[in-house]
Amino acid sequence: MKIINGFFICLTLLSKYRIKAYLFSVIISIYNTGKYLEESINSIINQTIGIKEIQIILVNDGSTDNSEEICLKYQKLYLNNIIYKKINHGGVSNARNIGLIFAKGEYINFLDSDDMWDNKAFEYVLSFFQMHNEINLVSGRLKFFEAVNNYHYLDYKFYKTRVVNVTKEYNCIQESSSTSFFRASYIYGKKFVTHIKSGEDIRFVNEILLLNPLMGLIRESIYLCRKRFELTSRTQTHKTDYDFYFLSLEEVSLYLINKSKELYNKILPFIQYYIAYDILFRFEILSFKYLNQTDYIKYCKLLDFIIKKIDDIYFLEQKNFGNIYKILALSKKYNKDIKNYIYCKKGLLKYNNYTFINFEKNQNIIIWKKISIENNILHLEGIDNLRITNEKYNYFCKIGNKTFYPIIKNY
Repeated sequence: MKIINGFFICLTLLSKYRIKAYLFSVIISIYNTGKYLEESINSIINQTIGIKEIQIILVNDGSTDNSEEICLKYQKLYLNNIIYKKINHGGVSNARNIGLIFAKGEYINFLDSDDMWDNKAFEYVLSFFQMHNEINLVSGRLKFFEAVNNYHYLDYKFYKTRVVNVTKEYNCIQESSSTSFFRASYIYGKKFVTHIKSGEDIRFVNEILLLNPLMGLIRESIYLCRKRFELTSRTQTHKTDYDFYFLSLEEVSLYLINKSKELYNKILPFIQYYIAYDILFRFEILSFKYLNQTDYIKYCKLLDFIIKKIDDIYFLEQKNFGNIYKILALSKKYNKDIKNYIYCKKGLLKYNNYTFINFEKNQNIIIWKKISIENNILHLEGIDNLRITNEKYNYFCKIGNKTFYPIIKNY
């Protein structure tokens, strides 16, 4: 028994310290994406650094379409570079974990099987890693294509290529392992959790950032994420996924909160900022349409529990959400209507020391949509984006020296 145990220890050590045969290992989890798979594989084969430097690990997660046929075709064409494994359907995390067993690249990426990389992406990533030995994680930009053609909401962090320390630039949220490259030696032994279907990427990436907060951002490396016309990708079906409402909050948000406390005795700002972002994103979803009454109440209580753990500033500083959602989050946190505590001072609409609106700089505060004159009465219809109680201000129309106050009808 001791001899056998010793053998396995030696095997593990050899596996950990084996010579890297490739610069990159790309693990592709495949489940019924034969329609897009060739484009994904070709985007790796056609990288400017050359296919000889890349290992592609195709993990067929129990597909029932023509995915296996495509995998076998490419494996035959690139025997030295492509590994093919077929497994029973167990989810993307399980498939990625199996792929990691066979990875022999110095850097690892997890490409979704309906997405692509721009053909120069790996060239930029390699150069960045070689210049920055302190970096274990590098991310490229995410650009949508097909049904949608724009960059991700979090693209603001890519204003230039650089190294960021997320403990300082805490608004540099990183959610995706697909847009990320990991130094293989750093993620050795780490695995994706397999019991959640929503948020496994976020947990994997941010747990790594909790251990080393340095991350490379490469503006020139573009990850092309397919938004399907038929609305069938995972990112397009989360609203109807029960796990999204409960398990992802418990196993991602609360997990990261507890992990941060375990390591640092506090919730680090970049974890708080991500969770605030996720909460406000959830506010945009009409969750009562997808949950029964009992589950909806349970979901709201879970959100309230998490909101109370996040400092106000991380809600208020969110870049991608309107004031209505920020006010809602704080109102839920303090169990009172925060609109009653917003005040105007020197042309600024403020809550505590945070400025919601600068009246000199902000436009479209009140948007007039319809203007007409009927029977000598001026009719105005519009949208009020102040988001404070009407008792604190008035609309008026000034003509010459006369001021007219309106009769307001809210619809």
